[in-house]
Amino acid sequence: MKKFSSVFLLLLCLKMAVMAQSEAQVYDKIGMQSDLVFSGTVVRQNCYLRSDSMLVTETVFNEIGIVKSVNPSRSGNDPEIRIVYAGGALNGKIIMIPDIPDLAVGKRYFVFVKDDGAFHPNPFPGGCKAVIEISRDSLTRGESLSPRSSCQPVALAP
Repeated sequence: MKKFSSVFLLLLCLKMAVMAQSEAQVYDKIGMQSDLVFSGTVVRQNCYLRSDSMLVTETVFNEIGIVKSVNPSRSGNDPEIRIVYAGGALNGKIIMIPDIPDLAVGKRYFVFVKDDGAFHPNPFPGGCKAVIEISRDSLTRGESLSPRSSCQPVALAP
């Protein structure tokens, strides 16, 4: 029995190491596809109809910490970053787009995004994996990345 337990633990550790390595490869790929990588706090969101009648959400971040920016017009001193993406809720109409993160006002996130000046219905390379919630310890004020997904499950009615 002890040999079985040792082998099981060894296999479990190897599987977790492989999973961690594949997860790192996923984030490397997301990082390469991103024009902008930053941390920031959502301060407001606004849903509106574009001129082409597409419902979009504009999310505004402040307390910015830029990690990567390939857009030469993006200044590390910008007080806010605005991201516009498809979907949202307006006048009782709700449009949910799969694999777009669910961002909440007041929460802090680590974000990978396309920032090339064009509108992207989903500007988050890697979808929900491109946004990671940052949690803050109330005692130490230290920050850590949350392992939870930033996407809400979508239930479809029959």
